[in-house]
Amino acid sequence: MLLTNRFTHDARVAREARTLAEMGHDVVVHCLAGDGLPAEETRDGFRVRRHAEPAWIGRRGPLRLVPLVRWYGRYDFLARAAEGDVPNVVHGHDLETLLPASELAGRLGVPHVHDDHELGLEKLGQGIGDWVRGPKRVALELATEFLRRRGRRLESELIPLVGGLVTASPLYARVLHARYGVEPVVLLNTPERSDPAPTPLLRERAGLPPGAHVVLYQGTVTPAGGAEEAVLSTRNYPRGWHLVFLGTTWMRPRLEALARAHELTSRVHFLDPVPPAELPAWTRAATVGLCPIRAVNRGQSLSLANKIFEYLHAGLPVIASDVPGQGALVRELDAGELIPDVSADEIAVAVGRVAAVPERERIEWGERLRRVAHRSYCWEIESEKLRALYRRIV
Repeated sequence: MLLTNRFTHDARVAREARTLAEMGHDVVVHCLAGDGLPAEETRDGFRVRRHAEPAWIGRRGPLRLVPLVRWYGRYDFLARAAEGDVPNVVHGHDLETLLPASELAGRLGVPHVHDDHELGLEKLGQGIGDWVRGPKRVALELATEFLRRRGRRLESELIPLVGGLVTASPLYARVLHARYGVEPVVLLNTPERSDPAPTPLLRERAGLPPGAHVVLYQGTVTPAGGAEEAVLSTRNYPRGWHLVFLGTTWMRPRLEALARAHELTSRVHFLDPVPPAELPAWTRAATVGLCPIRAVNRGQSLSLANKIFEYLHAGLPVIASDVPGQGALVRELDAGELIPDVSADEIAVAVGRVAAVPERERIEWGERLRRVAHRSYCWEIESEKLRALYRRIV
């Protein structure tokens, strides 16, 4: 497997690697090195090898044009490292690995599986914050459009050749099939069934009393994730209700400053990410799960985020943006409140509606959601699709 992150909290890739290892495959995940991380480790029956990025990838100033021109080949060093394993299948994750994985599979004459987690072409540019303006924004938008054109040509050439195409949403699958004529395997980002006791650590580390109600914003935060609006929404939360961010984001200093500027530090709390194996107990300790999405592109609007399923497995009613992907699921399961726009007022109103549900009814609501998630939206079901794909191509 080729993966362009440090593989510390990527639950989807970990589940896939573990499933393939359980099938008897020798699975090696080649990913990026990081401070304090082992160069090699074994976990859950598969191996992880981390590699330092070449210096040219991190160039600044005018030299940034070098990685821009070589954007889709910049992770070839992962493919070269994996070539020494002489793999029988090359499984690449996301658009960044499409070209290196395809070339490696071609050199070895083996099948290539492309795992498109979130419509990579649409994801390009979503990290440009609203606060970026002027010439810098123009330059970033021009660079994004350049990359999008090149990526579109690359996908058109390479995806029809893959041995297997995997994606994370039925709506993503429709888009990919319409574009490239390949029928993807849909692997939802669902966790395994589990029944952990809620941990008191969520409130303790946030400095909250045991009886405080927690609106949980879990996972990675980007400008498209409505985090600033979530912070400002706490101005109108009911008494005793708090917002807790649990995860990692480069936006944290900005969000902390926003909370200070509006005197909301007693309502907004930030916690570092916890290991994936411990996460279900932390999620289950919250009162409601928050999943706002500012649909800045088609990929955002069609997404089914990991956190939606993690909230359901924890028995949390959800407050989610009413976009096609997650809106349909929330309606189908009567899983919570949908907000038409990502605004502080809309989020606060939705929190108020959940807070108005009597506690006993809210607990019963959560238990029903857990039963549905365990029955229909779990990795035990999704993993069978991955097993069938590999039985076909290997």
